[in-house]
This record gives sequence, C-alpha cells and structure tokens, in this order.
Amino acid sequence: MVSQDGHETGGEHRPDGEEALGSTDVGRQEISDPEELTARLGIKDNHIRELYEEITASRLAADEASASKEAGEGYIEALERECAGLKERIKDLEEEVRDRRRRREGSGRQIARLERELERKEGEISHRDYLLERREEQMEAEGQRAEELAARKDLALQDALRRVDGLERDLEEREGEISNLHTTIETLRGDLAAEQELRGRLADPANRLRAGIDLFNESGHRHSVNSLSRTLGQPEVHVELDDGDEPPAVLTFTWQGFTWQTYASDPGPAVEEPRVYLKSAGEDLSGVDHKPPNARVGPGNRVVLGL
Repeated sequence: MVSQDGHETGGEHRPDGEEALGSTDVGRQEISDPEELTARLGIKDNHIRELYEEITASRLAADEASASKEAGEGYIEALERECAGLKERIKDLEEEVRDRRRRREGSGRQIARLERELERKEGEISHRDYLLERREEQMEAEGQRAEELAARKDLALQDALRRVDGLERDLEEREGEISNLHTTIETLRGDLAAEQELRGRLADPANRLRAGIDLFNESGHRHSVNSLSRTLGQPEVHVELDDGDEPPAVLTFTWQGFTWQTYASDPGPAVEEPRVYLKSAGEDLSGVDHKPPNARVGPGNRVVLGL
C-alpha cells in the first residue's frame, strides 16, 4: 500500500520504530546490493506510476460521473419541463377538443336551422313558381286583351284621324270664313268710321244741303231734268232742307213759271234706296208756295248753289 505521503506500506500496520528499522535494514540491504535496490526502486516507480494513473483515471471517472450526473440532472429538468409543456399542450388540446365539440354541436344546430330554413325557402320558391305561372297566364290573357284593345284603338284612331281630317277641313273653311269676317269687320269698321265722319259732317245743315245736291247730281234724275230743260229752257232752282232731325235736301225746279218738279235727296248713310226720288210735280203753281231761286244749273247740267 501507499501512504498519504507517497511511501509504500506493507500489508500490515507496523509501529513507527519497526518501520524505521525495516527501512534501515533495507537501506543497508540496498547499500549492500545496489542492483536489487535499483530493481526495487524501478518496481516502486512503476507501482507509483500505476497508482497515479489509477488516481487520474478515478478522478476522470469522478469528473465524468459528476458531469454525467449534472447532464442527467439537466436532462431530467429538461424532461420535467418538456413533461410540463406536454401537460399544458394536452390541456390545450383537451380544451380545443371541447371547443371543437361545442362548435360541432353549434354547427349541428346551425345545420339543422339551415335545413329548416332551406325547406322554408324551397316552399317559398314553390309558391313563387306557382305565382309566376299564374302571373304568366294572367299576362297572356292581358296580352290578348291588350292586342284586342290595341286593334280597337287602331280603328278608333283611324276614325279619329278621319274626323281630324274633316275637322281640319272644317277649320280651314272656318278660318277662311273668319278671315272673310275679319275683312268684313274691317270693311264695316271703315264704313262705320266713314259713316261717323259723314254723320259728323252732315250734322252741319250747310254740309247736309251740299251733300244732298251732290247726291242728286250723281243720280239718274238729273238726266230727266236736263231732258225737260232742253224743251222748256233753264229752270229756276230752289234748294232747302226738309223738316226733321236728319232731313233730306229738297230741290224744286220751275220752268217758265208754271211747270215744276220737286225732288228729295237724302244723303243720310242709313237711308234705304231710293235715296233720290221725285217727291211732287205739276203744271200749275196755284196753291204752291213758290220760293225764290237760290241755286242754278251749271256746267255739265249739275245743280250748283248760288245764282
């Protein structure tokens, strides 16, 4: 054996004195036999080297065991952490399974609700198909009625167009009549204005007397007087207005003091024909109010006021 200070010991324990004595004996033996001492020292060196190698190996084994223990403890800790993670994962998976089960149950209820909704929709679609068929039948009937109505309306339209053509012709005729009426109205307005102007002038007795003389000169009775004058000579002429609000002019012709003719000449615009006419005549002046002449027969056998 080798002691703690590196010396080799025998198989049994000896007192210090004996060990020292033995060493002295050995020393004396080594001194007495150097080769044996050298051999024994070589053996001891080898034995010490082996012990060092064993110690080194033991230390390495202890270090490896310690490292293996630490590694094992780390691995165990890792396994424990992994186990805890797996437990959490299992818990999450169980929760997910429960969620999926709840979702599956909710999906089942939703599917059942959707199936009921689908059945209801199919019923509505069937009802709508029925309504569409009825609507198509009604539309066909309405289309036929519309065609019949359109045909009647076409006939009515043609009749209306014929009536419109007739009305247009009537309107054109009425427009012509209206145009003629406008022309007549304008003419009447002109005549009315002329009549008003004439009435205004005839309101003056002198103008009325001259107008009566002019009217006589334009009449055919002037030629009768001229014919008689060629036989009896130029007559005496007396002109005056008769009685009344709108009196005519009275022209009295006297030949040779015994033949006479009296004419009435009314220049009033409202007087009907004849406006100039023979009022009286005779061959004897007895009983006749003979008035002195105030007019004469002038050039062209026309009666002119003044002598």
